[in-house]
Amino acid sequence: MPRAKEGESDAPRDGALQRLRIPFVRRVTLERNGGEEEAFLLDIGLDGAFVERAEPLQPNELITIRFHWPGSEVPFRARCRVAWWHDKSAPLVSKSLSSGAGLQFTEMSEPDRERLHGLLIEYSRQDPGVRRFLRHWPEKERSDDPTSG
Repeated sequence: MPRAKEGESDAPRDGALQRLRIPFVRRVTLERNGGEEEAFLLDIGLDGAFVERAEPLQPNELITIRFHWPGSEVPFRARCRVAWWHDKSAPLVSKSLSSGAGLQFTEMSEPDRERLHGLLIEYSRQDPGVRRFLRHWPEKERSDDPTSG
């Protein structure tokens, strides 16, 4: 399988990069139902993100997320589908998770896609002692989570 980009010999392979989720805590604006609300983004990957939120979002609801990108005045913006909802009281087999929604990216500008790709490449190149990769949902629990790879 080819590398993520030509000339990036230490970059993860495309398949691994596609499944990669990294910690990325940011205040995010959710645009939904004609209004805006603030939430926290906890992790991000090429296919989606996890947003912490106390009140449930309905699966398949379409929303837009917007947040400030590190080192840029141009905000990141993506259209998303709510792939799944997790209530904090629900048991998990493999990890702890606050209440929130798994979002699947459905539309994103090419510049935002490139910024996101670069962030994941940069993160994967960090010294293993400082980087932390998020575990995915166990196979039996992720049938509704297309963002988990």
